Amino acid sequence: MFVDPPQLFAQLKRAPMPSLPRRAAQAFCALILWKSPMPRSYALPEKASHAFTARMCAGSRFLESQRSDALFVDPLASKLAGPQGLAQPMGDWIMVPRTRFGDDFVLHHYMKARPCRQLVLLGAGMDARAYRLRLPELKVFEVDLPILFQEKEPLLEGETLTVQSRSVVPTDFSSGEDWSTKLQRDEHFDPTQPTVWLLEGLMMYLTDREATQTLRRIGALSAPHSALFFDAISASYVRQRIVVGGAPFLGGSDHYAEWLKEAASFGRTQVWDFNSMRVDRWNQRLSKDWARTVSPAELYGRNVVLFVESQI
Repeated sequence: MFVDPPQLFAQLKRAPMPSLPRRAAQAFCALILWKSPMPRSYALPEKASHAFTARMCAGSRFLESQRSDALFVDPLASKLAGPQGLAQPMGDWIMVPRTRFGDDFVLHHYMKARPCRQLVLLGAGMDARAYRLRLPELKVFEVDLPILFQEKEPLLEGETLTVQSRSVVPTDFSSGEDWSTKLQRDEHFDPTQPTVWLLEGLMMYLTDREATQTLRRIGALSAPHSALFFDAISASYVRQRIVVGGAPFLGGSDHYAEWLKEAASFGRTQVWDFNSMRVDRWNQRLSKDWARTVSPAELYGRNVVLFVESQI
C-alpha cells in the first residue's frame, strides 16, 4: 500500500480530531511515510529526495523546539525546513532521541581530557549545530550533496556561528566521489587531531559497498581518541523496502562492531537497541538508564533500529 504523504497530511489537518492534536497528526503522518513504499509515479529524483528528507528532519526539529520540555532548541529549524519540511516532518520518535544523542555525544568528547575539537557531519542535511552548540573551539565540517548546499547556504546568510568555524564539502556519496580528499584540502581540518564523526540518517541509505568505503575513509582520517556515532538498521530490516520521502533504505547489518574494526580501526563499539532508549521529558534528557546493547546473535532475523557509537 502507498500513502501519498501530502494528501494524508492535508486530510489530517482538515479532519475533526478532538483527541488528536496537530502535533500528533504530524508525527503519525511521518510514521506512515517512514513505512510506506514509494511508487514510480510519485518518486522524486534520487538526489532531490535525499535533500527533501533533510527538510523533513528540520521540520521535526522545529516541532521539538516549540515544546516547553524540549530536549534541544534549533532556532533555524523552521527556516531550513521550509514549507515542505514543516508540512511533512520526520517522525519525532526517531528525530528527538537521535538529535539529543548526537548533541550529548559531541559535548562529551569535546570535554574529555583528550578533547575532540573537530566535528564532521557526514550527510549533514539541514543540520544547524554550528549555529546552536555553544562550543567556541569547535570546527564543524558538513559533507552532503551539492544540491542540498545549493538550497541550504542562502538560508544561512547573515546567521551567527556559535562555534569557531564551519566548512561545507559538497559530495555525492553514491557516485564514489572522494569526500575525504576534499576534506583534507580544507585549511581548518587536521587529521592528526581527534575528530567526532556524526552520520545521522545516512548509513541506511548506503549500499554495503558504499558504507564500507565511507568507513575506510573515516578510519584513514581519524587520529587516536576520535569517536563515531550513527543510527542504523539490522540486516533483516532492509527487506522491508522502506522508502522515506522517495529515498529507499539500502543497507543494514547485524555486525557493526566487527565492520567498524575491520574497515575503520574503531575498536571500542557499543550497539544500542534504539527501543531501549528513553526520552525523559521531566529532566529534558535522553536516558540510557535502561538502555541495552545487542549482539549479532540477538539481531539476527529481527527488525531493529540501532544507535551505534565507537571510539579509537
